[in-house]
Amino acid sequence: MRSWLSDGRDEGSSRVVFAFFAFFLVLVFWGSFFIRGCFGTKEVPRVFESVGRQPEIFPDYRDVTIPVNIAPMNFDLTEKNLEKALTFISVVDSNGKIVQGGTSSFSGTKARFPLKIWKKTLRENAGKTLRFSVFIKSKGKWRKFDDWTMNISSDAIDPWLSYRKIEPGYEFFTDLALWNRHLESFEERAFFRARLVSERSCVNCHSYQNYGTNAFFFHMRFDNPGTVFDVDGELVKRDLKADGMLAGCSYSAWRPNSLHLAFVSCQTFQTFHTKSLDRIDVLDAFSDLYLYDVANNIIKPIFPPGDDFLDTYPAWTADGKTLYYCSAKNPGFETSREDQENRQSETIDLREKLHYDIKRVFYDEKTGRFGEPELVFEASSREQSALFPRISPDGKALLFTMTRYGCFPIWYRDADLWMLDIASGEARSLDEINSINESDSYHSWSSSGRWITFSSRRDDGSFTRLYFAHLDDSGRFSKPFMLPQKEPRNTLIVTRSYNVPEFTVEPVRLSVRSLAKVAADTSPEKAVLRP
Repeated sequence: MRSWLSDGRDEGSSRVVFAFFAFFLVLVFWGSFFIRGCFGTKEVPRVFESVGRQPEIFPDYRDVTIPVNIAPMNFDLTEKNLEKALTFISVVDSNGKIVQGGTSSFSGTKARFPLKIWKKTLRENAGKTLRFSVFIKSKGKWRKFDDWTMNISSDAIDPWLSYRKIEPGYEFFTDLALWNRHLESFEERAFFRARLVSERSCVNCHSYQNYGTNAFFFHMRFDNPGTVFDVDGELVKRDLKADGMLAGCSYSAWRPNSLHLAFVSCQTFQTFHTKSLDRIDVLDAFSDLYLYDVANNIIKPIFPPGDDFLDTYPAWTADGKTLYYCSAKNPGFETSREDQENRQSETIDLREKLHYDIKRVFYDEKTGRFGEPELVFEASSREQSALFPRISPDGKALLFTMTRYGCFPIWYRDADLWMLDIASGEARSLDEINSINESDSYHSWSSSGRWITFSSRRDDGSFTRLYFAHLDDSGRFSKPFMLPQKEPRNTLIVTRSYNVPEFTVEPVRLSVRSLAKVAADTSPEKAVLRP
């Protein structure tokens, strides 16, 4: 009986076909082995010349402090003329032992670390350091760059981060979405997409209560405006532009221990520059603070609307007893609040006189009333603006952004992060994490108070990307590191900015469709304004 393999041919031909097929499989196997980057050697080169400096890598993860539970810190070598060089990377743990999977040799520039091995390595070296060595071989000779380290902090970081990705346009957009990123891996999911409601719906200003996702909300503007709330899985859309208010809900913050939120009602507009490197101003023609009772759908003004101050960016302390916010004295607007067109013109003329201070006001939960405002940090006397006050979970430090004027520092290249010691009142610029000539702006604390994330344009001056830094016992931050990515250079080719990063201890578990269904409600219940 003839074999099916011979298919009517002689046995010799079958052997030739089989041998060819086997040889092909061997080629495929070894080819894939080489393509993956491994050339079989695990031995660190012993004979080499010293380059005399550390290699250029992207992202710059040299000598950073990282959380014990962070995703693999993949990086690319950005040295020139490495295309034809053999590159060898060695990772050594705190005991001087080469990490399993921590050596690789490849023809190229990419360093990628397997997730399981990376997690195991961090766990086994918590509180210690990893040492990285890079060798290149060209024209038969090995050369070695100076080593660098990663310090592995035992302080874990909150495992989830939320943010918005926004296109660089100023007036038009196509796909605004809110995203969840798992910081222990590369998992990322859009939990809400505005385009499922309308191509002209804008989504922003998401906020969570106590770093959880059982109570959160986000705002929508333009088409189908309103605020979408999720409280223990119950979804509702509300209209927070109550009768008697000139604008709805903008920048806002959950009170940590009740179903109340502080928010700003403001009129925002843009102006454009033709010569300045700061291409745009985003300004408020007016802004007032309100307290919203979610359970009863009632809004109350925190201060009398129409006073001489522009108040914005509320932030609660962890005990819910104190509300911090930013406040600028009206620099000379004379038109009525209802005459928005003329008021905007005045704001443009007077924009460089808009200097915001940081204030606070105490809240009495029994009476539902606020006390008298207190000045916390006076930036106006320096002809500066202090913005985005965020209080550490232990209530000891206040993080904020400082810029020369206005209330939207993400567009200003001089914007830097500052920190205030609340007990002493002393403030300092965080020079250890600020970039030199680009904006460092929106920031938030992890639930432990040991980590912060912030938005920075230090990479190209055009797009904000997310960075992280560790706070040590002396009150200083470690060198910042960029949000880890599976393919780091993809960060540079994605033409969207990361916006409003917020830590959470869990992801948003609601489906995109369920949120979109509620967000599409065209007649949300209108809140009631009470004095």
